[in-house]
Amino acid sequence: MIKIDQLLFSYESGFTLNIKQLEIKDGEFVSIIGPNGSGKSTLVKLLSGVIRSYRGNIVVDKVSIRDLTIKKIAQKVSVVPQEFNTIYEYNVDSIVASSRIPFAGKFSFSESYEDKKAIEDAMKKTDTLRYKNEVFGNLSGGEKQRVMIARAVAQNTDILILDEFVSHLDPGHAQELLKLVKTSNKDAGKTIISVFHDINTASLYSDRIIVFNKGLIFSDGSPYQVITEEMLNEIYCLDATIIKHPHYNKPQVIYN
Repeated sequence: MIKIDQLLFSYESGFTLNIKQLEIKDGEFVSIIGPNGSGKSTLVKLLSGVIRSYRGNIVVDKVSIRDLTIKKIAQKVSVVPQEFNTIYEYNVDSIVASSRIPFAGKFSFSESYEDKKAIEDAMKKTDTLRYKNEVFGNLSGGEKQRVMIARAVAQNTDILILDEFVSHLDPGHAQELLKLVKTSNKDAGKTIISVFHDINTASLYSDRIIVFNKGLIFSDGSPYQVITEEMLNEIYCLDATIIKHPHYNKPQVIYN
């Protein structure tokens, strides 16, 4: 479980993220939506321990993130960032294998059988095994993103945070990986927190949607509670109609 209490974080630019209280239960699939600059990616950085200087408290599994090392956080939380690049010519296998470092012993320099199996299984699930020996930097944006998803899957944490993780993918691979994440949520009980720009995708795959606007939580609830024509107009200045998905009974947005 994740609990946020009286969280306050500000950039030098003046933008402030202010969350009075927020609780995400174990096994939830929560989507974060909102316009650019509303605080979505900042929340990801706070939950993953990238940003450490803030007021208030963030608790994961009854322990404050402040009391956890980066290694301990990585044993609990895996993250797929919007973009990831390296100046070194690591191959894909090395990038995915790095997900197992948080679980290695102090003097362990080799992968265990469990590590190797987790890495191979993750690459098979994300259709990246064929890139195993390729240099990561030579891949396309979509291929890189799939590798980063493979890395998060191999890390096998209880909490998975996804920041625009399908934004660079073609529709087929996007659907395939969204289904993979949803299966991890339903069958393995993984807690999923995913940032989306695409409101329709957020509606289809999540149990709960949180709308951010100007660093504040604007609304929080089920897709039907949150996705309204009034919200779309006020938050996005969007003139749209909402219909029901013919198969999944979830709200979908059509531009007028």
